[in-house]
Amino acid sequence: MSASRSEKLARLVRVQRQIERMAEHELSLTLSAQAEVDATQDALVHAVGSFNPIHAAMSHQYAQRFQRLSAKSQLLSGAIKVQEGRRKTEKTKADRLAEQADMAAEAEDRLATDESLFDLLDSTLKGSGPY
Repeated sequence: MSASRSEKLARLVRVQRQIERMAEHELSLTLSAQAEVDATQDALVHAVGSFNPIHAAMSHQYAQRFQRLSAKSQLLSGAIKVQEGRRKTEKTKADRLAEQADMAAEAEDRLATDESLFDLLDSTLKGSGPY
């Protein structure tokens, strides 16, 4: 069974939308990781700023942990920018494919209408006979 161009494009649109959802999911995971890192950094800042003697004794370890979290935050920020660009690209691709599928469906509808009109015209001309 041969699928029409609009059916093929509609299938491609579904695949592209799935790729778009996957990119959005990756972005949401990265944003969650970034939020977790930010929360941990805030907790470390709060601990270093407290007057609790236990936190004062651990200030060196807190500083090292904060540095590692800062580096991770920078990496996540870069990853977020890349993933946002990818998500936008995939969405644009899906939107363009959807437009092409709509145009192909309209063209197929016009062609079917034209063919039915030609069939009607042919049957009318054959039925009336010669003059």
